[in-house]
Amino acid sequence: MARAAAAVRPFKGVVYALEGAEEFAKDMSDELGLQFDVADSAENLCGKSDVIYTQTPGGSTVLEKEWLNPNGVTIIASGSDQPTKNEIPADVLAASKYISDLTKQTSKVGELRSALLEGTMTEDDVHAELGEIVNGDKVGREGNEIIVVDLTGTGAQDAAIGQVAWDKLSQL
Repeated sequence: MARAAAAVRPFKGVVYALEGAEEFAKDMSDELGLQFDVADSAENLCGKSDVIYTQTPGGSTVLEKEWLNPNGVTIIASGSDQPTKNEIPADVLAASKYISDLTKQTSKVGELRSALLEGTMTEDDVHAELGEIVNGDKVGREGNEIIVVDLTGTGAQDAAIGQVAWDKLSQL
């Protein structure tokens, strides 16, 4: 995620992890030529960030709504996706402009599942699927808001994208 973000624009990274944060910050600073600081807590990371990537395989939440930047934040939840996953609290999901990669999938193995189970959201509360944002059918950010992008992985789409890329490269 750090590499992908750096390909789009420069940024200052803030890292928090239970283990390996210092090594990751140094490696990414060296590789990308960008500053990466280590936060001493998830709360401190959230307060300093306007984009947060969660990448845990965990079944417990990793942030709280009151920790988030009041000027708006985008949370990209892309940890291990399974029926026990739960990185983002349901109140954060309910307060967000929630974007799924595939709603039928995130309702089963993504963050949306927990909000559905708690009754704080329905599938009608999903703002958009990612493809709708990318192709312009729905809008993305509109000011100081919480956006959650729930990425559960879309193997069929990944394979199709790979085939298109292969076909294009083969013509060079």
